[in-house]
Amino acid sequence: MARSSPALLLSLGIALSTCTLLAAPVAQATTIAPLTVEQMVDGSDLIVRGTVTDVWTSTDQMGLATHALVKVEKTLKGAAVDEVDVFTPGGELDGATSLVDGAPRYGVGERVLLLLNARKDGTYLNVALAGGKYDIKQNPADGTDMVTQFFVPYTQPWDYRFLPNPALADRVSLTAMEKRLTDRVALGWDGNPIPGVSLDHLRQINRLQAGVQ
Repeated sequence: MARSSPALLLSLGIALSTCTLLAAPVAQATTIAPLTVEQMVDGSDLIVRGTVTDVWTSTDQMGLATHALVKVEKTLKGAAVDEVDVFTPGGELDGATSLVDGAPRYGVGERVLLLLNARKDGTYLNVALAGGKYDIKQNPADGTDMVTQFFVPYTQPWDYRFLPNPALADRVSLTAMEKRLTDRVALGWDGNPIPGVSLDHLRQINRLQAGVQ
């Protein structure tokens, strides 16, 4: 799969290039465009389910960035891949901390369902930051897999093993979520614009619904 498409940040005010690395945390405000699941599917170059095998933080001209290496078990959109390197702005390294509100967090061993957009360097970025990441957990009510999203601020400790379960009425099975995603992939893009991604790119990465040019 070609990985030369522009990254779908879908956020404003990250400005990582101006971040100063200090011993004290550097907070960066973000404004995430509100997207439906279907919009996130349309905006994704790649949708995969897998397990996080490694997490590390690096620094480049944009500042600190955290990487999560994910071994792919199933590809729901895009060309099948064995693993993906998921790039997340911000992180902690050598006493320096950069905090990005709304950025997803990862842990080794975590099972995830990810909606991703390709970056020019071959890594991927979650669509809508944490909005494009679902944790896969066992539903204690029946033992089946379910998906959940629970946002923990960077200022608070985080461990995916201790994320709370949704209320019974709010639990969504992995099977149901994957069907929702693949149904949208099969149906195609409806032609409506999505913040942060060009119409040309939407045409390139999606099947088009009837009447969409």
